[in-house]
Amino acid sequence: MSEVGWIDTHNHLQVDIFDEDIEELWEKAKSLGVTDAIITAGCAADWDRVVSRAQKLQIHYTLGIHPLYVDRSRDEDLNLLWERLNRALNDPLFVGIGEIGLEENPQTRDEAFFARQLDFAAKLALPVSVHVRKTASRVLKYLRRRRGVTGVIHAFNGSDVEREAFLSLGFRLGFGGAATYEGSRRIRRHLAEVPDWAWVLETDAPDMPSSARRDRGELRTEPADLAEYGRLAATLRGVSLEEAARQSTANARAAFPRLAGP
Repeated sequence: MSEVGWIDTHNHLQVDIFDEDIEELWEKAKSLGVTDAIITAGCAADWDRVVSRAQKLQIHYTLGIHPLYVDRSRDEDLNLLWERLNRALNDPLFVGIGEIGLEENPQTRDEAFFARQLDFAAKLALPVSVHVRKTASRVLKYLRRRRGVTGVIHAFNGSDVEREAFLSLGFRLGFGGAATYEGSRRIRRHLAEVPDWAWVLETDAPDMPSSARRDRGELRTEPADLAEYGRLAATLRGVSLEEAARQSTANARAAFPRLAGP
């Protein structure tokens, strides 16, 4: 087993594409130094699967309603989420609210759902995992109204101004497979330049394949891929693999304090 440890701060291991081999994949990840992971929910229909899979693997999870699922969600799902969040506070595997945020193409109720879930985070003192797809200005508007709510900006790919705005609010930035492409110069520069406290790693499994996976025609990502992303982060940041692992692990635990346990 690798002596270097990594935490996958954002994935969707609850989806059915992992049903047949999830335990094997998690053992492979652990053998490469992945010590923990956060399964991120999409909608009310998969909350039970999220919890069940986290319990099976003894890893962590968040609960929330993804912006892409808002139009197929009921208003009552927000009330159900509030109830689930309060119950989940008693579960040591539960670490926050997510995936929430705003999508590039506005939906009828997406801002209302985002605002309510941020309110839940503020009331329960929970971190959030935030989806930002060409919506940084809209997302920032809501985050600035709820200073004190922090967490991770998933798959960050914004401008320098947006980067500094999120950092000023205390958010960490998530980096994964997109950074492995040589053409992703802006993402790579962000990963190289952000302060030591401000970055975490994620796979978004089964999505966001690395350049090497795409070249092989293997589009399903998995937690083991985090080891590759960790090596890249160390190279871009000019630090040892051990220091990169120390920083990213400490940052994950700072972003999601319940990862560290009671």
